[in-house]
Amino acid sequence: MTDAFRHEYFDDFERDHPNIFAAKLGLLRTAITLDGTRDIGYTVSVGAGTGSYETALRSDGLVVDRIIEPSANLAAEARSRGFDVTEALAQDVPVADESIDTVFYNGSAFGFIDEATLRDLFRAHWRQLKPGGVLALLDVPPASALGLAVQASFRIAGESYIGEVLRSSWYSADTPHKEYWRTTEEYRAFLEDGGFTQFFTWQTLRRHLIYQNDAVEPVVEGYQEGSYVALVARKDIESDHHIDRR
Repeated sequence: MTDAFRHEYFDDFERDHPNIFAAKLGLLRTAITLDGTRDIGYTVSVGAGTGSYETALRSDGLVVDRIIEPSANLAAEARSRGFDVTEALAQDVPVADESIDTVFYNGSAFGFIDEATLRDLFRAHWRQLKPGGVLALLDVPPASALGLAVQASFRIAGESYIGEVLRSSWYSADTPHKEYWRTTEEYRAFLEDGGFTQFFTWQTLRRHLIYQNDAVEPVVEGYQEGSYVALVARKDIESDHHIDRR
């Protein structure tokens, strides 16, 4: 089977849209550090793609220890950037309980995972995290400006204004599309079912799509406006180690 993901989709976009990249990087940094209030510790990135964000984090002194990426093409690119990369689906990678401080999914990687598998995966992450550890989900919400435009583009053949606008804020018409579009509230419900009780949200890219690359947008609290949103779940520091989350 041919790998549908090509690193050029992402690398070219990020090079040509530096302010969008910087805004999304700022959101990722805010999410995994809880707005600068914690060290990220031993960190795993799931669905990292080419490792471009992880490389930028490393330049800021935030080191990602392991990447899990199922695409052979993208995994190879991330590996070339010096990362320890496991080429696999997250649900197929065994990880010891309470061995990780931070897990993050950047770029809606969980949108390729069906609900039953995702619920099991969130329960696994709860077990894998140390008390006080965080799981960060960064997503394009379905009702956001970008989310609506991307979904509309699936149904439009040929040139359109939506396609023109998308080129200013999205990777490529050929970029593989995630199958599952879920709201932030839905993801929070899955995480609560998995054992998490503490939650934080931040957002960025709140401008109209055609203006998002004009300047680096700030990160603000909340999730109801941004085209890029972070939902962060923190494992209780006093977690009951006897609870069976399997």
